[in-house]
Amino acid sequence: MPSSAVEADIAYAGALGSKPEWHTARLSVPAGEGPFPLVVYFHGGFWKPEWDRGTTLSQLVTGTFSAAAGGETDPAHGAEASLLGRVATLDVEYSRVNQDEPSLSEGGGGWPGTHLDALAAVNALAVLQRTPSSGAAVAVAAARVDLRAAVVSGHSAGGQMALWLGMLSSLPAARRATLADAVGAVSGAAAAAAVAAGLDGAIRIVGAVGLAAVADLDAAGREGISDTHDAIPNLFWRR
Repeated sequence: MPSSAVEADIAYAGALGSKPEWHTARLSVPAGEGPFPLVVYFHGGFWKPEWDRGTTLSQLVTGTFSAAAGGETDPAHGAEASLLGRVATLDVEYSRVNQDEPSLSEGGGGWPGTHLDALAAVNALAVLQRTPSSGAAVAVAAARVDLRAAVVSGHSAGGQMALWLGMLSSLPAARRATLADAVGAVSGAAAAAAVAAGLDGAIRIVGAVGLAAVADLDAAGREGISDTHDAIPNLFWRR
């Protein structure tokens, strides 16, 4: 009997703090045996607490992608709408930055904690796939995801995070170790260990897509990009 479509939240642990409602990702897996390529999505909002998956309507992005990939409602249009065909999606929530007092940011928000959340969320899916013995529907669904065909994507601030994660995944271990030393000098041993470990070995990122991404953080900071012109300095409050 073909497997049913599943949509459920996956909890993951932040490297620099804990805020359960932020450290979660919505996994959607279409009906069928799979395995299905994975599209990971990070919403935008300049890393500010008021912008989350709900307020940014990220489900419209991932939902459109799922529909375009030949969902149950209209499979006939899948081939023309998506080069990947039927896909699973992971819609990631992450820690953000207190704009009044960045050092009070919850859940490890700010560089590098926010970006390490992106890494941790994707790694959590690999861990779930290796431990399906619980029998939970989300664990069974995770087994139908092809982690060797993952695309990371995001809009605005989320696009920057997607590009960062794609870059990190491409670094050899020696380069990651150098980066980990630099991160650890600012943010401590837990952050350094997360960077050094990098992407779970079960995952292969085959593409990174930034949608109106804040790709040049230096220029964005100098130009005062964001509604109150301080999103970039606030993101890097630990420096």
